[in-house]
Amino acid sequence: MQNLIVTRILQQARARRDTSDIPGFEAAFGTGRRSGITQAQVAHLAGVSRRWYGSLEAGRPGNYSDAFLQAVRRILDLADVEWGIVYRVTRGHAPAVAPVSHLRALLPDAFRAFIEESRTWALYLNDFRWDLLAYNAKTLEYFPWMRYGLNVMEWALTWPEARTQLVNWEEEWAKPMMAQLRVHAEEWPTDERMRSVIETVRADPTARKLWAAPDLPAITHPSSEQPRRLYLAGRGDQEFAVRFMAGTPDELPSCRLMVVTPAEAVSGN
Repeated sequence: MQNLIVTRILQQARARRDTSDIPGFEAAFGTGRRSGITQAQVAHLAGVSRRWYGSLEAGRPGNYSDAFLQAVRRILDLADVEWGIVYRVTRGHAPAVAPVSHLRALLPDAFRAFIEESRTWALYLNDFRWDLLAYNAKTLEYFPWMRYGLNVMEWALTWPEARTQLVNWEEEWAKPMMAQLRVHAEEWPTDERMRSVIETVRADPTARKLWAAPDLPAITHPSSEQPRRLYLAGRGDQEFAVRFMAGTPDELPSCRLMVVTPAEAVSGN
């Protein structure tokens, strides 16, 4: 039995999607119309076949994973009401709430306000499992996915959209971040949430190969001396370089405050 409400929601979302809001879209697919995204493009960004995405949009029952459905939500920028309907109709129950770090309750109000109200640089705070505790609006200019409040490592290492947005994904982003994850896995071997993040990362075939890579760098934080490149929403196929600077708050020593600063554009006009 087909679920026509799912078809209507996804077709309407595809038709209204502004592709310039998807970081790296033009680099992946070339320039063209900005209004509307095709089924094939959604499938590519979600890391599945055109047939598999088409089956979902047609409302046909299937064993659609949470990761796939979440990817469709992000790619099409579904409103909360739309997302709730698509998920409940497809899976038969409401979507699970994203894990919330117990450290969020310990974050002082003044420190949270400092992060969220900062206007000059992108700032975000994550715990030792890379679950987000706070971020400011500037961060969303670089990483729109943060508004979903999910895990930094899970996004960078397993989400197909990250591999579209992040230039030279494996060398500049994935290997250094995987090295950090390996270090934390050994520092907190009994932490349940840490194990869950590692399981999610290792469930992805590409990330699983990097987990065992012999040439991972021996680092525990990103180097501010090594810029990383990415595409930004609204900037087409122009590459931008950013630097990450990491700091540890005295009041939350197991957390890390990240400052993202721009470098000059490295290609384009």
